[in-house]
This record gives sequence, C-alpha cells and structure tokens, in this order.
Amino acid sequence: MRERRHRQRRRLQKKGTSAARRVLRRLSGREHRMMTDLNHQISKFVVREAERTGRGIALEDLQGIRGRVRAHRLQRRTLHTWAFAQQITFTRYKAACAGVAFVLIDPAYTSQACPECGCVSRANRPARGRFVCTGCGLAGHADHIAARNIATRGIAGWAAINQPHATGLPSPRRDRESKPPASTGGS
Repeated sequence: MRERRHRQRRRLQKKGTSAARRVLRRLSGREHRMMTDLNHQISKFVVREAERTGRGIALEDLQGIRGRVRAHRLQRRTLHTWAFAQQITFTRYKAACAGVAFVLIDPAYTSQACPECGCVSRANRPARGRFVCTGCGLAGHADHIAARNIATRGIAGWAAINQPHATGLPSPRRDRESKPPASTGGS
C-alpha cells in the first residue's frame, strides 16, 4: 500500500500541474490515517490472541533502529516509514486495558543467539534467512529463532515484573478481588 502511494505521489509531483497539486493535498493525510488504522487492527489482534491463550506479549524495543541499521538504498523508504513506535504504543495500552502482560525486550543479538545452547556468534547466520548454530548445530529459519529468543527474554522479563512486594502489605487490587460485590437491590 505504501509503495502504491509512493508511485502515485511521484507521478503527480512530476506532472506539477495545479490539478495534480490539488490531488496531492487531498491525498496528503490518507496514507497516515490508513496506516494508523492498520496498526490499531494489528495491535488489537495481537492483544486479543494473547488474552485468549493466556500469554503475555514481548516486543523488541526498536528505539533508535534508524540510526543503527544500515539499509540498502532501495530499502530505506520501507525502514523509515515503518511506524513501529506507534505499533508498540497501541499494543502497550491495549494490553494494559485487557490485563495482558507486556514487556519490551532488548533486541541485541536476538537473531545471532542460539535458544538451545546460548551460543552467540555472527557465524550462526550463514545467510540472511537461515540460522545454523556453530555450537550445537540447531538449524532453522532466522526469524523463528529470533522469535524464540524474544519469547525466552520476555518470560524472564515477566518474572522480574511479577515479583511479589517484599513489604507484605496488602494490595488494593487483591483486596478488591477478594471482597464480594456489594448488593444493589433494596429490600
């Protein structure tokens, strides 16, 4: 969708007529609104699926990725128009509303580390989409291996978040859940 909008903008800007400028003004916010809606739909689906399965959500913290990653010239537009911060924001607040655990994971070495033996090496990635561990020989698709690493780090993150309070003081939430609801009927 973004590629089609880009071609359309390029064609209209090249034309340069007043009618073309008028169409560009009309289309200016449409792509942004469509991508915002798409991010809402994706985050709603992810949170609903996590709620249905009783699991949490772990996402990579991609802040600063535009400065860290070197992309080919043809991939730069794709990288720089990706609204990952908006996606994280939408998923975070929807997870909080649904009571689903949400944690951001440090993305360092998630695609180079073996989830079985813990071996971290650039040599584990012989090709762009392949992962072959130099330590234990585990092989698979690189994205699947990275997702396993993110899930493992997410579980460790939730364990740290869900530690009980050392004070032993009662929690207002726990008190609210343990009390029976007040009757609203009159007699």
